[in-house]
Amino acid sequence: MVKYVLSVLFCCLFLQGISQNYFDIAKLSYTNTPPNDFDVSNEKTTVEELALELNFPILINEKTILLTGLFANKTSVKLNANMPSTNLNVVGINFGVNKTFNDKWSATVMAFTKIASDKIKLSSGNFQLGLLSLFTNTKQSDLKYRYGVYANTEMYGLIIVPIFGLYYVSNNKKFEANLNLPIIGDINYRMSNNIWLGMRFDGLGTTYNLSDQSYSENGAYVSKTSNELVSYLRLKLSKSLYLNTNIGYAISRSYKVFDSEDKVDFALSGLYFGDDRTQLNENFKDGVLFKVELMYRLHFD
Repeated sequence: MVKYVLSVLFCCLFLQGISQNYFDIAKLSYTNTPPNDFDVSNEKTTVEELALELNFPILINEKTILLTGLFANKTSVKLNANMPSTNLNVVGINFGVNKTFNDKWSATVMAFTKIASDKIKLSSGNFQLGLLSLFTNTKQSDLKYRYGVYANTEMYGLIIVPIFGLYYVSNNKKFEANLNLPIIGDINYRMSNNIWLGMRFDGLGTTYNLSDQSYSENGAYVSKTSNELVSYLRLKLSKSLYLNTNIGYAISRSYKVFDSEDKVDFALSGLYFGDDRTQLNENFKDGVLFKVELMYRLHFD
């Protein structure tokens, strides 16, 4: 979820006058993997995901932008070798404001809610609340640093992630680096007017409530972890329509199932304090992934 929010914030840089002025209004993506072996069993599973993002920026004035949007995705994966695939769903909305204070500093604060479960329905067990604050320090017109924090009420408890970011674009506007670590990072090079070559890293997991399950009488949840490193080719199909073709590898990937009452004391990025949880399912191996993205970009010429 926060990867989606940070991509929205990245677009704010352009609305504030860096490089070209544009905003990504919509993104539709499809991800699939070859069959992945389970660690112990002879069974295999694929990971298939369909995701949609819609963004609605509202320019109040040259220093203030309201950010609203919605996002949804559906992941199909086997959580256990001897079980059929489970659909893990997310539906969420966000609202925030981006404020420019002066030539050097700006800030963004966003709140977002989501329902994350194998079944989309309104219930306290499916509901999560998140908050993100990010401060941007402009060193030069082509160089910015970001400092922030992300917090979310995951199924295992509260997680807090400090964010350290960097945005840089070369003088000829061909090379671009956009980093919000440890969550997301993107570097790309413009090879021609209509073609870009890049690399991207996604490194933050999420959790889902399980309504239909046979793991525990108390209920259960899925904790997803996947560090994905991909290379991509971006094609400009028209002034506003772009196609990304991605191939990469998922590192330390897991979809661990835990009892609903099995939680941690506190999570800081990838560190879990007081974590004595017992995993209830079998892991499967890391592997290759393929992804296709279609983006609609609104330009302000």
